[in-house]
Amino acid sequence: MTLVLLLAILIAVRILYERRRDRRLPPGPPRLPLIGNLHQAPLELPARTFHEWSRKYGPVISAQFGMNTVIMIADPVIARDLLDKRGQIYSDRPRMVMAGENLTKGMHLLLRRYNDRYRLHQRMDAPALGPRASPTYYPLQDLESRQLLFDLLTSNDFDKIFGRYAASLMYALAYGYRLHTGNEKIMKDAHQVQQNFAYAGRVGTWIVDAIPALNVLPPLLAPWKRTAESFFQMEKAMHLRNLDAGRSASGWNWTKEFTNSPEAKDMDDVELAYNLGIVADAGLDTTTMVMRVFTLAALVAPDFIPKAQSELDRVVGPDRLPVLADRDHLPYIAAVVEETLRWRTIAPTGAPHATTQDDSYGGYLIPKGATVMALFWTMCLDDAQGDSPFHFRPERWLVQRLGNGTSDKTSAEQQPFVNFFGYGRRICAGRHIARNSLFLLIARLLWGFNIRHAVDANGKKKKVDDMAFTSGFVSAPVPFEAIFEARSAQAAAVIEREWKVAEKDVGKLMDGIREEQAARGLSLCA
Repeated sequence: MTLVLLLAILIAVRILYERRRDRRLPPGPPRLPLIGNLHQAPLELPARTFHEWSRKYGPVISAQFGMNTVIMIADPVIARDLLDKRGQIYSDRPRMVMAGENLTKGMHLLLRRYNDRYRLHQRMDAPALGPRASPTYYPLQDLESRQLLFDLLTSNDFDKIFGRYAASLMYALAYGYRLHTGNEKIMKDAHQVQQNFAYAGRVGTWIVDAIPALNVLPPLLAPWKRTAESFFQMEKAMHLRNLDAGRSASGWNWTKEFTNSPEAKDMDDVELAYNLGIVADAGLDTTTMVMRVFTLAALVAPDFIPKAQSELDRVVGPDRLPVLADRDHLPYIAAVVEETLRWRTIAPTGAPHATTQDDSYGGYLIPKGATVMALFWTMCLDDAQGDSPFHFRPERWLVQRLGNGTSDKTSAEQQPFVNFFGYGRRICAGRHIARNSLFLLIARLLWGFNIRHAVDANGKKKKVDDMAFTSGFVSAPVPFEAIFEARSAQAAAVIEREWKVAEKDVGKLMDGIREEQAARGLSLCA
């Protein structure tokens, strides 16, 4: 009886605390005692549920998922005010027991807490990934995109072809070797590692994420620990194999550069291998998914294609491929890139931030330790984006300069939401490389190919659904088919010629990249 009474008192005290706390938080869906909004936590496409909440409760929303207070931001101005301008408060990550602690032992850069160790890794990575170094990687992006175009002449398996491009580019940079077919075991292993991480990070799957105190249990009584350990051993072995390959490669690469950096002197091989592995693997699925979004747009909203191809024909002509140096003269292509990132964002709820101290905004409390989510899906599709935000319209990224006779120019900085790669001190370090890849691929695909619907055995067009996406932290269109058809015999001949004459020795290319970085005044360690 005494125990029951004590429990009743504890529950009553907790409920009173919650009522007092909730009065100070931003508005949100009504909570139940103790569990909060846990019963309302969406398992599929959560960003779309949160989008509806933002319409009902406003641009700053709070929800309570068990013990975790979640603050959702649906307005880009507020997101910049908090996540950018108050980065000293909002740069931490929420505690993820299964994925962050058990699976990756705290070594996953995306999930690392914002502390001195994280900043050490950030300092090591920044020179190789920054805006000064990123343009020097064009020779590799040129080679890999030439193979991509050549492969599409004989295959419509665009998902595999995009994936090979992304993986080969990142593995050549990080480890000094290419992936020639997309069937390599290392690529399959990398995708398995990413699937394991996604599984470990799924909300609602692991009791230990809801009740972290359970993590003190030994593996015999904690099946999640046994699962995490098997995943960890597989990932560690893969990263260490790649570290060894990078160190023994013929040319310069990030493995050699990072190994000789002052920051690496304080790391063992496992920690260094994880850093390189996470940086390399971060580009595997993201670039592929954005290119899948672009292909989807080409099928459901093809009106932009003649305009893009007209610009390419005028600026580039029929006898060569577009290059990065053409970007300033191809404003419409640049607008297509921006619209692809906006139209169906692949990170619908962004990467979660966490607060390191209490804060307030608009009179509301944002408590210490809260998970803070920027609702990219809502921001990208808000009416502030202009006419028909759910439609693919590159024109929204163009402005006409009046009175000076100049042509349309991109004006992304004037748009309400441009933070496709995140915010503040946790912004994606590889965004400059990613943007260069997206521009080069989209420009070259539109230059060389027409993209049309696949047809069934009866010649009937196969439909695609531009709202059918996978669930998860990273979200992509569900699989669909498309036909890539060379625009002309001349375009096909140029593609074949450019692939045939391309320099394919990755060691030579990487040494050339190193020389270019040295010529630009970048400090190199290897």
